[in-house]
Amino acid sequence: MSTVGEPPEVEREPASPITYGRRDQRADRRRGRRDGRKRIPSLAEITALVHSNAPSQLPTPYLEMLFSRARDMMEHERLWYVTATAAIRAEQAELESQVGGARRALEPARVGLTEARMALTDSDLIARHPAEELRNEAFLRARREAERGQRIAVAEAAYQRRIAELRGLEDRSAGVAETIQNRLSIARMRALRISAYISARTATYWEGLVLAHRDGKHLAPLLPHLSPRLPDWVVPADPEQADEPPPEPEPPVAEPPAIEPPVAEPPAIEPPVAEPSEPERPAPQPPIAEPSTADTPDGGSDENSPQEQPLPAYRR
Repeated sequence: MSTVGEPPEVEREPASPITYGRRDQRADRRRGRRDGRKRIPSLAEITALVHSNAPSQLPTPYLEMLFSRARDMMEHERLWYVTATAAIRAEQAELESQVGGARRALEPARVGLTEARMALTDSDLIARHPAEELRNEAFLRARREAERGQRIAVAEAAYQRRIAELRGLEDRSAGVAETIQNRLSIARMRALRISAYISARTATYWEGLVLAHRDGKHLAPLLPHLSPRLPDWVVPADPEQADEPPPEPEPPVAEPPAIEPPVAEPPAIEPPVAEPSEPERPAPQPPIAEPSTADTPDGGSDENSPQEQPLPAYRR
């Protein structure tokens, strides 16, 4: 994108603020009224775009021209960032390699310090040459302790030297990463400024179009859904990588009350159906005691039996 006589991207001064002059405002409003009188776009087209899976598609050629210009300006800022940080990113890669080597070298130094700090054993107190055989155990122990202290001092110095080297490399790497992040933040802020400029021009265009369009009152609520998405490097998907302030938290959405599982009700106990009662039978009468034989006139025969009734005297 550089031309003859222009300095390289890395030496360019920051761009001047983008001004939205009256001439551009009149041009955008005039184009909007012209498309509105021609009913471009129609309400059906806008509705289809809102419900489609292609949000980057723009409904009018004039909007396509505006956003193509915005994408070109944003790409220019991205190229400025890439060119300005080429040497720094190469230095960062080299520092990261050195940091990895320093971390690997730190482990042997730590192991050597641990071994140097180990206590003396019985094998260390054995005489190593004829001159030590003439010495007692206390002399040998004092000599071995002095040698052990010297080994610990040497291992400690080597370990601290490795740590200092690693911290120095990490500090340099952090400084380089901060420089890269600062330049990326500058490129993002410039891209956001370009986006704000194009959004202002788009709003002026839509204003003229809605006022002149036959279905303008129905188009107006659908226009916010047609804003194209910014490039990923401007607004990354990961909020931790974004340099701009985080958006305001949305109001908490009231969660629907938890639906408890239906409790199985015990089966209803139906009252017993009264069966039709049978007609009551008269209670049995106790048996009548029969009179004894002595009480009967005929010597014990039943007076109620017609066959055993006595014959009258007058009957012959």
